[in-house]
Amino acid sequence: MQIRLIRSATLTVELAGIRLLIDPWLAGKGEGRSYSGRGPSPLVDLPVPISELLQGIDAVLISHLHSDHFDETAQQVLPKSTPILCHARDRVSIQRMGFDDVRAIGDGLTLGAVNIRTTEGRHGPPDVLDDMGEVSGFLISAAGEPTLYWAGDTILCPEVEAVLADERPQVVVVHGCGALWNGKGPLVMDLAMLARTLALADSVQVVVTHLDAVDHATVSRSDILAAAPTWPGQERLHVPIDGETLSFE
Repeated sequence: MQIRLIRSATLTVELAGIRLLIDPWLAGKGEGRSYSGRGPSPLVDLPVPISELLQGIDAVLISHLHSDHFDETAQQVLPKSTPILCHARDRVSIQRMGFDDVRAIGDGLTLGAVNIRTTEGRHGPPDVLDDMGEVSGFLISAAGEPTLYWAGDTILCPEVEAVLADERPQVVVVHGCGALWNGKGPLVMDLAMLARTLALADSVQVVVTHLDAVDHATVSRSDILAAAPTWPGQERLHVPIDGETLSFE
């Protein structure tokens, strides 16, 4: 399995001959919205041209419809025939964007030799959930490949802990920028939650993304790298830079 961080939460995942694009946020630097009033996001450019990124994509996975996970640029540049895989609640909205092949993942969807299931999470503490809405993650598996749990835009919560305990994934991708909404949060994991995830996910490889790209973040890559040496299991922690590819056997 190869996981390439593109920027923020946007990844490509390749396993069992299938190439997936997850949560494409494809606007240029400063071409999106501000989430805190400090300045327009994304804060950095894409590390590769969009045309290169889209080459060989078999399907696109969408966790939820926030603008930093499926933006107008992505909606415009993706061919309308592209298979879009999503939570059932978002299927009609994505069809209304003009996409012809929108599939609700639900409890299990097969693409070639790859099986994908949705998981649940919480996009922050109770006092922001009405604003944030529902989110999802994905469990991605194939024979002969490590099982990937892409947790999505969620804090560490009982739903995430249950997936770690019950599914025993070998690789976990979490979002770690500790973003706030109107001063409340975090909306995704902060430093304490990242350390706790490492402890809960004993022997699991943990990849932290959704960093250094949005203006409402409170945690950076450098913050994580400074704190991680004191965390049990830190040798299993990966904090890739934009454009970096990680390989897992």
